[in-house]
Amino acid sequence: MTASLFIEQLTFSGGASIALEPDSIVVIVGPNNEGKSATLREILGRSGAVSSEKSRHVVTDMKIGHRGTAEAFLERLAPYRLPGGKHYALTALQDANIFSKIKPSSIGGSSLLSPDPKKIRESILTAFWEQQPGFESLSGTFFHLLDLATRFKATEPADVFNLTAEIPTSPIQNMCVDPVLADRLSRYFQRAFGQALIVNRTAGYTLPLHCGDVPPLEPGEDRVSPSYARKLQALPLLQNQGDGMRSFAGCLLEVSAADKHVVMIDEPEAFLHPPQARFLGTLLAREKPVGRQLIIATHSGDLLRGLLDANPSALQIIRLTREGNVNHACALDSERIRTLWDDPILRFSNTLDSLFHEQVVLCEADGDCRFYAAILDAIQPEDADTRRPDVMFTSTGGKQKIPEIAAALASIGVPTRAILDFDILNDRSPLKEAIEALGGRWDAFEARWKRVKAGVEQFRPELETAHVRKEIEKLLEQVSTPTFPLEVARSIKGVLKRASPWDAAKDLGLDTVPKGQLRQVAEALLADLKQLGLFVVESGEIESFDQTVGGHGNAWLAEVLRKDLRQDSHLENARRFVRALFSQPPRALS
Repeated sequence: MTASLFIEQLTFSGGASIALEPDSIVVIVGPNNEGKSATLREILGRSGAVSSEKSRHVVTDMKIGHRGTAEAFLERLAPYRLPGGKHYALTALQDANIFSKIKPSSIGGSSLLSPDPKKIRESILTAFWEQQPGFESLSGTFFHLLDLATRFKATEPADVFNLTAEIPTSPIQNMCVDPVLADRLSRYFQRAFGQALIVNRTAGYTLPLHCGDVPPLEPGEDRVSPSYARKLQALPLLQNQGDGMRSFAGCLLEVSAADKHVVMIDEPEAFLHPPQARFLGTLLAREKPVGRQLIIATHSGDLLRGLLDANPSALQIIRLTREGNVNHACALDSERIRTLWDDPILRFSNTLDSLFHEQVVLCEADGDCRFYAAILDAIQPEDADTRRPDVMFTSTGGKQKIPEIAAALASIGVPTRAILDFDILNDRSPLKEAIEALGGRWDAFEARWKRVKAGVEQFRPELETAHVRKEIEKLLEQVSTPTFPLEVARSIKGVLKRASPWDAAKDLGLDTVPKGQLRQVAEALLADLKQLGLFVVESGEIESFDQTVGGHGNAWLAEVLRKDLRQDSHLENARRFVRALFSQPPRALS
C-alpha cells in the first residue's frame, strides 16, 4: 500500500464535523462569500505550511490520518533523500520540534538530533511514522494549495536536472522522465484548446513548455537535432498564453505529476468556458493518483458535472453557508449524488447548479421556471441599492421527480421550495413523498387531503360517458386519410379533458372544491403546504394566471412574456403568488 497522509476530519465553526475518506475527491460548494476559498487557506494554515494562528474562522479543527508502512513512507520521501541514502532534508520536522515525542529506545537510544540541523536520519523518520507524534508537522510539506498564482507558476520553465542521478521534483521534470504522461497531458490540452503541449528538452538551462502543432521530423532529423530544436524554439511558450490555458495546464500538471498527498484547488474553472470547465473536472478525477486526496472549492456546476462524468470511486460534496461569522457545513452522501446523476432528465438539466445558490425553487417544467423567474424580476424594487435574492428556478421534468430532488437538496442544506399545479392533490403519490422530503409529516395532511380530493371529484363533468363516446365517434367519422389529422387528435383530447374533474381542476383550481366548510379545509391545507415550502397554484396551473391569452405551454408563455409584467392588471395574481413565495424565509433542513 502506498503511504499517504490525508485529512481525516474537518470541523467547521458552525459545529459540523465531516469525515473525509483517504482516497477521495472532496468538492466544496455553496453561494458566493460563504467560506469555500477560506476553507482551503485555513487547511493549509493548520497544516503548518503557513501561519495557522491568523485564520481559524471557518475550520476550527482538523484531524490528519496516515496509512501505509514506514518503508512505503520513506519511498515517498525519495525526493528529499540526501546522497548516502541515510539522511533526508526535511527541515519541517526540525522546525516543529517534535523529536521530544519520539521514544529514544525506538532508534537505538542514540541522540535524536543530527549534527547537521538540515539533515534528519532515516531511523528518526521511521519512528516518526510508526509512533505518530504529530503529522501536522509533515503536512506542510505534503499539502499543496493550487490558487491561481500557483497554477500559473507551474507552467513556467523548470530547471534542467540529471535524469540518471536526480529525482524529478516538478511536474515538467516528471513529464521529461515519463513520456506516456507527457503524451497524455498533450492530448488533453489538444482536445481543450486545439494545440499540443510540448516539453522542450533542448532549451539550455530550463525546460519550458510550448504549445502549438508538434513539428514534424524531417529525414535525418531527431528530437535533439539543432534544426528540430529551432522549430520547437519558434513555438509559443505556454507561460505567455492566456489565463485560461495556463490555469487549465497548471491544474493538470500539479494534480497528475506532482508528488503531494493532499492537493487543494481553488476555483479550477477560472477563465474557462463551460465545456472546458466540464472537461477539466473529468480530467482531474481521472488523473488524481491513487492514494491521494483532492479537495476542490468551486462555483461551477460544469466542473462538478465533469467530476461526476468520470464516476470516481469516492466523491464527497460539502456545501457551506454562513450566518454572520459562523460557517455551517452539510455533506451530500455519494449514494444520493449517484442517484441524482444517473437520472437522464436530471443529468442534462441545471439541477446541480442549485448547490451554488442561496435558495432554490423547483418547478414542473422549464416554461414554469421562465415564467416565475420573470415575474420575480418584475416585482423587484428598481432601487439599485436593494440586494436581489440569490434564487434559482429549476425544472424537475414533472411532479414525480420533485420529492427525490427536494430530499437531496434539503439534505445538503439548500433552502428549497416547490411550485405545483393544483392537480398534485389528485394522487397520494407524489404528494406524500414531497411533503416528507421537505420535513413534513404525512399524517398531519392526509385526512384533509382525502376530504379535498373527494370534494373535487364531486365536481360534475360537462359530459357523461355516453356523451363522451358519442363525441369521439363523431370526430372519428370525419377521418378518411391514412395519416391521422392533428386537428382531430386535438379535438379528441379536448373532449377527454372536459370529461375529467381533475382536468377541470387544472383550469379552475380551488373553484372545483364545493363552497362552505370543505372550501375552508382546502384553503387551510394549501396554507399549511406553503409553510412547508410546497406552493400549490390555487387557480389551477400556470396558464390560469392570465386567461386573456390563448394557447398552452410555450405558446402561452411567449405571448405573456411580451406584456408589461410589472403593471399588467391581468398578472396581478401571478405577482401576488410570487411575492408570497418569498414572503417567508425558506426552510433549510439538515
